[in-house]
Amino acid sequence: MKNKIVLLFSLVLVVSCVTSTRVNNNTKGQDDKALQKQQLKDRLQSHMAAQNRIIDSLMQIKDPRLKKDKNGGFIRPNRVTPNGIPLYYEAYHGRSHRKAIKADIVGATGNSGYKLTGEGLHMGIWDHGHVFAAHDEFTGGLVYSGSKVSIEISDATTASLQSNHPTSVASIVVAKGLLHQENYDVTGIAPGLTKIYSYDWNYDLLEIFEQLQFNANPDFILSNHSYGYPLVDNNNEIIPNEFIGDYSDWSALLDEIAYIYPTYMHVLAAGNDGRESYPEQQIIALDQLTGSTTAKNVLTVGSFSMDDNGTNIGATDFSSAGPTNDFRIKPEVCGPGESLGVATWVSNDPNATNNYIANSGTSFASPAVAGGVALLQQLHKKIFNTYMDGATIKALLCHTADDITDWDGQDITGPDVKTGYGAVNLEKAAQLIEKDEKETLSIHNFELDQGETETIFFQTTAVGELLTATLSWYDPPAAFYATNTLINDLDLRITQENTTYLPWALPTTWQQTVAVLGDNTRDNLEKVVVSGPLGGRCRITVSHKGSLQRLNQNGEFENTTQKGALVLSGPGVFAKSEQELEQFATVNSFLVAPMPAKNFFTISALDNTLPFKNIKILDLNGREVLHKNRATFSLNSIDVAISTLTSGSYILGIETETKFIFKQIIISN
Repeated sequence: MKNKIVLLFSLVLVVSCVTSTRVNNNTKGQDDKALQKQQLKDRLQSHMAAQNRIIDSLMQIKDPRLKKDKNGGFIRPNRVTPNGIPLYYEAYHGRSHRKAIKADIVGATGNSGYKLTGEGLHMGIWDHGHVFAAHDEFTGGLVYSGSKVSIEISDATTASLQSNHPTSVASIVVAKGLLHQENYDVTGIAPGLTKIYSYDWNYDLLEIFEQLQFNANPDFILSNHSYGYPLVDNNNEIIPNEFIGDYSDWSALLDEIAYIYPTYMHVLAAGNDGRESYPEQQIIALDQLTGSTTAKNVLTVGSFSMDDNGTNIGATDFSSAGPTNDFRIKPEVCGPGESLGVATWVSNDPNATNNYIANSGTSFASPAVAGGVALLQQLHKKIFNTYMDGATIKALLCHTADDITDWDGQDITGPDVKTGYGAVNLEKAAQLIEKDEKETLSIHNFELDQGETETIFFQTTAVGELLTATLSWYDPPAAFYATNTLINDLDLRITQENTTYLPWALPTTWQQTVAVLGDNTRDNLEKVVVSGPLGGRCRITVSHKGSLQRLNQNGEFENTTQKGALVLSGPGVFAKSEQELEQFATVNSFLVAPMPAKNFFTISALDNTLPFKNIKILDLNGREVLHKNRATFSLNSIDVAISTLTSGSYILGIETETKFIFKQIIISN
């Protein structure tokens, strides 16, 4: 049978919520972590039981707000608001999505040498129904003899509920790539993933918790969720305003799961409401996130568009924009979500194993990023024999993302509420993981106690790159519907001489598309880029405001410590102490780069005690061929134009306040 290809382009959306209960903590003598897990389990079960009681009553009285199926029967809702309004999930609905995020470069057929496939990782996919595990893209078909991904239908009570949407979502991650057309490559981001747990979306958080606690599977560290609550449902009803951009109880429970299980990463689609508006909307095209997309300790993924080569990246208009109501930058990153070729399952031909579809939506951007996370975790496990914490992988993705500046005809530099920190770039992220093996402060995990400051020192050794630092931490869950959800406010700063560089942050007095530089008091992720010329030494610090706290089970604050992750990159050396840099600078008083030089080179002082003034260049016979003066002695870098000099070896003389320092240089004009 030839492959059946159906070309459709559809968009849908969704999200989550619940009601609050409290579990008292009367067993302080027990192990703290074990107690937290037990109380979280009780809280999740209590929430689900409370929801089911309300839903049962609505179904029993045949509440007119319930949706009906095509036969007129009432459809059971997924959640109910505190006011009793039923909410229903909807799925968020190719070209090469692999190329778009550089998975082709770090993958098995790439030329980078990484050869990453996702092997060893177990991923959960919660969705509307289950993955059709018999599809050729998962089994390889009749003549395939290679490895096959294990797809386990994990909630057996609904094992027969197959669906096209989770099948397409799974194919973004693990498809073998049997179908190749001019415009569509369905090969998955992580086709060698060891296992997928396929769940329907009912009881999602409780099932995640059970996977983490009861199965105690160290390779299950990741799940994808391409569904949520739409701004406007199929009946043209607008979701209650308090569920738009707010920190719902479901978001708080998600944050608590991640806080207790810090290796776990919850990846979810931002939604497809970018074209929607509603009466209370302050600014058109903003404030469209609903339900659990507003959680802190998750990765919310928007969509970008691309051409057939995976380039020309721009924001897709259907992708939902933030910010959250407390002005956090959401979504954090973007993945490819427009016009992708995916495997599918067709209800009127349920046994066919070779159906495909072309589709669009953040539903597919999210699993593309989740698959990328699997590749990076595989690389880290290979090098360090351990997985990264979720906060670390989040910092790494935001640190290495390619800024998307094209949005609705605007030129927006820096993070914004449509595309976050930009398009995921797996090649850059993999390079940083590899670099961390030799330069151990490229990815730095730490833990702050009350009043402590984490400090990293940086010494310039090259020119042409930016010094960038990204900080992330899994913050303790806040109270349901808190107006400011940040509990522990960590501060990232880079200081160079008398200049302090601040992170990006959204203004907190009005909604704005793009972030500005300032004191970020809302996000549990901060990124700082040194925009000025580098030279000499910088200090990177992480401190905190107030006390480090968490809410205990009585709803009261208690002191705690805070773990965090710092990702660093720049043209130089990072060290934990100035003494280490002093030893480096003793041997290398001045940096001259690039070398060999063409047209120009830059001189930078590495030793902060050696300001310099005049420079001269001598040929090998000792004759002066170039002289450059400046008014005063300074540590600032200086550029030297050399286009008039012929290629060859020369002697560079640098005048300090006490002597001339000579270095050999090579010019290759």
